[in-house]
Amino acid sequence: MSIKAVSNFGAVISLGISALLIAGQSMAEERADVLSRIAPIGKVAVEGAVAPMPAPADSAETATPAEVAAPATEEVVAAAAPAEVAAPAAEAAPVAAAGGDQLALATTSGCMACHQIEMKVVGPSYKEVAAKYKGDAAAVDMLVAKVKAGGSGTWGQIPMPPNGHVPEENIRAIVSWLLTF
Repeated sequence: MSIKAVSNFGAVISLGISALLIAGQSMAEERADVLSRIAPIGKVAVEGAVAPMPAPADSAETATPAEVAAPATEEVVAAAAPAEVAAPAAEAAPVAAAGGDQLALATTSGCMACHQIEMKVVGPSYKEVAAKYKGDAAAVDMLVAKVKAGGSGTWGQIPMPPNGHVPEENIRAIVSWLLTF
């Protein structure tokens, strides 16, 4: 093998490695974007589960190890449980009715993790959905049922998970809004 051939081969290898590094960086940046869109939007509180309660900042210095390690009493658990259970319910309140901000409602309901207004992500864009069902009087009721039950096949093989945790009035507000695009 001549020196020129070895030199050309080295240049090709260098270009290939550079291309892989650039592609890897692009994919990592893209993945961070996807991960931020599908991040959890709330916590689940299981009835009867004991949640750890953080100690106040000033009592940590004066508490004995036995006091810090002591299990929570039923009174503490009972006092903590309603706040944890009430938080998700407050998030599920219809934002659209109060503030008219359906985008915020769609975001807090988890819709924007897979859908965007103008661009297909995991599911179709809202503009694609609006174009498909334009002029269909029964579209709102049909789409509310689809969002609630989930399904696949209409927009490809990637299934839409059921969204039974989202109140129907919230789903209806989001669907009515997206059909305006």
